[in-house]
Amino acid sequence: MSCSLLGGAFALVVQAGLGTGALATLLYKRMSERPRRPWLVWFFDASKQAWAGMLQHCVNLAFGVLFASGGNGASECAWYLTNFSISIVCGIFLLWAAMKAYRQVVEQYQLTLLRSGEYGNPPSWKPWLAQLLVWGFISAGEKLLTGIVVILPLHSSLDRFSSWLEQPLVPYPNAELVLVMVIAPVLLNILFFWVVDNLVMRKRAKDREDEGFGGEEDKPLLVEEWPSVGRGGSRKAIRLDET
Repeated sequence: MSCSLLGGAFALVVQAGLGTGALATLLYKRMSERPRRPWLVWFFDASKQAWAGMLQHCVNLAFGVLFASGGNGASECAWYLTNFSISIVCGIFLLWAAMKAYRQVVEQYQLTLLRSGEYGNPPSWKPWLAQLLVWGFISAGEKLLTGIVVILPLHSSLDRFSSWLEQPLVPYPNAELVLVMVIAPVLLNILFFWVVDNLVMRKRAKDREDEGFGGEEDKPLLVEEWPSVGRGGSRKAIRLDET
């Protein structure tokens, strides 16, 4: 009996473990940030990754079932791990290049609604939704490009390699499922989600200045209220770099 990605309740529990591991990575990253993003901003950033991750997970499942349909080579699980690993290695570089070009366009044409990681003050769902759709499109494009350029041309070689790699685990399909759907992806996701979170989170004003964007007008304002005699008070807008 070969390892199956959609083989009953156990496979679903294993897939839930994969999602839990990805969420734990993002939570740990937020807790280690200085300064920390507000919870709502973190949720907006994390949900973009969750949406893109779900899309890519579904594609990896489909590829795993499709490429293993012949029954003579690697199993669905082996193909899933192969697709996943290639997506991680190639995806980081492709997404970095795509986000760099994306930020160039956003800053050049002042598309503030699409400025990644910025959702207004207070945070609004409109820029989040726009960025969610764009990020899903970019991630799907990365997966499509990886499949066309890397996976399909090397299909035969990858099938032989995956089949050889999984031989020790063939008698233990459940153990193989846990390995390829939880253990290996969680380890790879720690790197992937950590790096990608840096791509989708807000770029601070100093970072944009270093890339040639923005200036004084990009620096957020604080409003300082000075006490005065009588009614009301005087208010003075100061920039964060002056505090």
